[in-house]
Amino acid sequence: MIRRLHNKKIPQYFLAIAGLVIVAYYALNSYPVGEWFGKFFLDFRSGPQILGVVTAAFIGMCVFLLFFHKEYMKISVKAYSKKSGDTSFENAFGWFTFFVLLLEFCSVGFRWIQLNGNKLGWVLLGIGIVGMALTYILGKILHAQVNEPPSVAARNLREEAGRQAFNQGRDHLDDLSIEEKRRIANFDNSPLDEVRDVKARERENEVKAVEERRKVEEEEARKDEEMYQRMISPTSTSTASSNGHSKPF
Repeated sequence: MIRRLHNKKIPQYFLAIAGLVIVAYYALNSYPVGEWFGKFFLDFRSGPQILGVVTAAFIGMCVFLLFFHKEYMKISVKAYSKKSGDTSFENAFGWFTFFVLLLEFCSVGFRWIQLNGNKLGWVLLGIGIVGMALTYILGKILHAQVNEPPSVAARNLREEAGRQAFNQGRDHLDDLSIEEKRRIANFDNSPLDEVRDVKARERENEVKAVEERRKVEEEEARKDEEMYQRMISPTSTSTASSNGHSKPF
């Protein structure tokens, strides 16, 4: 249980869930904005609701890109801008980030105005402002968690391999004799290696035994099929008498 709670993937899952919650929050707060504009500019039935859904989906997608993909986009745009010698691409990305944050603020600001600045409006506005900061902060942390530097990833791999080897060796202590445990207590790890080798050979023998049993069963099935075919096949055929005439009585 403790090992599962200490899983290094848990922070990544938490950050990803937090990002999805932030996306959903701004999308839901954007729906009333689109619905309000729809009442003035769309005079057909369900027009305001349709514009509300479109607005929520658009702002939700923008926030999703800003949270989960901003750093990847930033690296690509910066590299392309440097290669082409045109800084307008990098500036455009900066404006994109600014406008998405502005849309986030406008969505919660509109809700504050719509609720006449009551307590719920202030709560939504406060959460929205905090969410804007979390969009930037948590997005950065998640990117760093998912994209470890090669040296860090290699070190973590070595450490994890060492921990697993130690934990598996500790699980084999019950299979050792007292003398072998004394040897381990005196810095001799060879008994653990020996018991691991024995268990590995036992597993190999079990696999071989299963394979041999399968071959025997297949051979028996083949022989049973041949025996059945011999039993149902006729051994001789009745033939008519010579010249095609039957013997007279």
